Amino acid sequence: MRLRRTYNGQVLTALAMAGFFLATTAIAFSFPPQARLLPLMVGVPGSILGLAQLYLELHKVVAPTDNNAKKDMQKKEAEMFLWIFTFFIGILFFGFVYAAPVLIFGFLYLYKKEKVKVAIVSAIGIWLLLFGLFEKLFEIPLFPGLILEWLIG
Repeated sequence: MRLRRTYNGQVLTALAMAGFFLATTAIAFSFPPQARLLPLMVGVPGSILGLAQLYLELHKVVAPTDNNAKKDMQKKEAEMFLWIFTFFIGILFFGFVYAAPVLIFGFLYLYKKEKVKVAIVSAIGIWLLLFGLFEKLFEIPLFPGLILEWLIG
């Protein structure tokens, strides 16, 4: 089967993400040594994954799709946008440390139909990562959320 290159939204998204992470990594090298750690921790893996995704999107074999498959894909895309919006609102109102574990649990258990144990372990893992690693070990204050700011002042 011959590969047919298509330049669609997925390729453009992969290109944008790879470009963003490559730029983040490049800009991080202009920072002082202590300030460049976090951008490099995000930028280097993001660059590698972004370039890998771009490669995969450019070399994807495109099969003809029927109408039902297209409708299913549109439904899944709409559901994913809803989850992204839910994550955004949850983090905006409740902050990373409190919202992310609840949202990860909800996403894995309700949407991906994972076992409760997997969802709980993932939620605890993300809490340990955000609170333990970033807030305590690296002493990087994460966004606390608008509700917490309104309550505490």
